[in-house]
Amino acid sequence: MGAASEIRNVYPKCLVFVLIAALVTIALWPAFESPATPGDEGTTLVYPEMFSKGRLPYRDFDTMYGPGNILILSAVYAGFGTNIFVERAVGLIYRLLILLAIFGIVQRWGIIVAFGCTFLTAVLLGSTEVWANSWIGAVAFALCALWAMADVKSGRRCFVAGVLGGIALLCRCDFGPALIASVLPLFLSMNPSARYKFLGGESLALLPLLWLSVVAGPAQLVYSIFTFPVFHLSWSGYLPISAASGDVLCLLYLHVGASVLNVGAGLVELRAARSPRAWLLLGTALLGAGSIHYAWWRPDSGHVLNAALVSLALIPLSIFVLFSATAKTFPSWIKSAAAIIIVIAAIHLLLPRFTLYFYRGLRVGFHLESARQVSKMGEQFEPGDKGVFVKRNERSFPLGTTGAARVTDNMLAELDRVTVPGQRLFVGPGDLRRTNYCDSFIYHMLPQLQPATYFLEMNPGSANAPHSRLAQDVATADWLVLNHNWDLLDEPNGSRQFGPDTPNQVVQEKFDRWAEIGPYFLFRNKKLRNAVMLPPAP
Repeated sequence: MGAASEIRNVYPKCLVFVLIAALVTIALWPAFESPATPGDEGTTLVYPEMFSKGRLPYRDFDTMYGPGNILILSAVYAGFGTNIFVERAVGLIYRLLILLAIFGIVQRWGIIVAFGCTFLTAVLLGSTEVWANSWIGAVAFALCALWAMADVKSGRRCFVAGVLGGIALLCRCDFGPALIASVLPLFLSMNPSARYKFLGGESLALLPLLWLSVVAGPAQLVYSIFTFPVFHLSWSGYLPISAASGDVLCLLYLHVGASVLNVGAGLVELRAARSPRAWLLLGTALLGAGSIHYAWWRPDSGHVLNAALVSLALIPLSIFVLFSATAKTFPSWIKSAAAIIIVIAAIHLLLPRFTLYFYRGLRVGFHLESARQVSKMGEQFEPGDKGVFVKRNERSFPLGTTGAARVTDNMLAELDRVTVPGQRLFVGPGDLRRTNYCDSFIYHMLPQLQPATYFLEMNPGSANAPHSRLAQDVATADWLVLNHNWDLLDEPNGSRQFGPDTPNQVVQEKFDRWAEIGPYFLFRNKKLRNAVMLPPAP
C-alpha cells in the first residue's frame, strides 16, 4: 500500500516538472537562431574540435577554464557533428539539468513550493540565451551533485554526487570554493563509508585534470586555471560597480540579499531539526552565496544573472521555511502559495528586463509573435533575437546584422579562394598591443586551415603580456585576419593598457596587406609572394 501511495505521489511531481521543462524548451527554442558571440561561443566550437584532433588545452591552446566543457562537447560532437545547433542543444540540456536539480531539491518541502522555485528558475533562464556556457554547466552539475547526495545514507548516491561534483569542477575550477562550502554540510553528516565513496567519485571525475597536468605540465596548468585568472585577468577584466546599469545593480543587490536570506533559512531549518533536508537547504544556499564574487567582479547582465540563478531560485523556499517557523497555525499550502506569489511578483516588478525574454520566447515559440531582428549596427541585442547565418564549408554561424554577415561572408569567401588546405591562419584584433577579444569562430568556419597561434581566444594580460609568445605565433602564420572593430573596445579597467608592439612589427615586416573587407584586414605572409598573385589594384 505504501509503495502504491508513493507512486501516486510521483505522478503529479513528474507532471509539474515536465510542464515547466516544456515551457523552458519552447521559450529558449528561438535562441537557437540568435546571434552568437564571435569569441565566447566561437571557442565552444573550436576548442572541442581541436581536442578531437589531438591538440590539448594548456599545452596547444590557451584557456583559463577547466577542461570539462571541452570534453563534454568533444564527445557530443563525435556523435552528432561539430555545429552550432549541436552545441546549443548541449546548452539547453545544461539548463534543463538546473531545472531538474532545483525541482528535485525543493520538492522535499512540497510540490507547491517546488513548482514556485522551478518556475522562477525557468523565467530567469529565459534571459541566459542557450549556448553551452561553462559556468552554466558547472552550476548544473553542482546542483545535481547536491541533489544526489541529499540521501547521505546511500553509498551509491554519494558516489554519483562525487562524480557530478568533480564534473562541475572540471567545467569551472574557480567554482571550487563555492562547491566545497556547499557540499561540506552534507559531507560531514555522511558515515565514513559514504564519505569514501563520495571522494572516490570526485577523484574519478578529476582524473582528466591530473592527466592534463602531466602532458601540459603542472606549472602551465596552474598558471592557466589559477594564476592568470586570479592575479592577472581579475585586474584587466574587472568592471567597477559604477559601470553597471541600474537594473544590473538591482539584480546584484537582490542576489546578495537573497543569499543572506537563504543561508538564514537554512540555519532556521537546521535549528528545528538536524535532518538531511536541513543540511541540503543550507548547502544549496551556500552554493548560491559562493558566486557573489563572480557577479561583483564583473557586474554586467550576463555575469550577474548567471551568478544569481541559484540564490534567486531558492527565495520562495526560504520564505516558506521562515513562514513555517513563525506562522505555524496556517496550512502548509497557504504558506507555500503566499511565498510564491510574493517572490514572483517582486521579481517581475524589480527585474522586468530579466523576466520579459521568457515570455517573449514563449510567444515566438507558439507563433504568436515574430522573432526580433536587429536592423542596424550599434542597436542593442537581446536574448532571443534572430541572427543572420554565415555559411561556409557546410558550417554556419549567426551574426547580428545583415551587413555584418555580408562582410564576414565576403572575407571567408576570399580566404577560401586564396588559401591552400593545411596553411596556417591567425585571427586577432587590428592592434595586437591590446588583445581584448577576437573572432574565434573563424577557425571553426575554415577547418581546412591550421590555427597558427596558442591564443585562439584573446584575453587582456595574457596574449599581450610582456613575455607572451604572440609575436612568434604571428610570424609562423601564412594568413592573418585582423578585425579593427575590436580595437574600439574600451572598458574602465586594465584592458586599456597596451602590451608590447612586437607583434605589430612582425605584421609590418613579414606580411603584405592582401585585402580590406569591412573591418577585416587580410594579410599574406611575404614568403607566399610567388605562390599567390596579388589582387588587382582597386
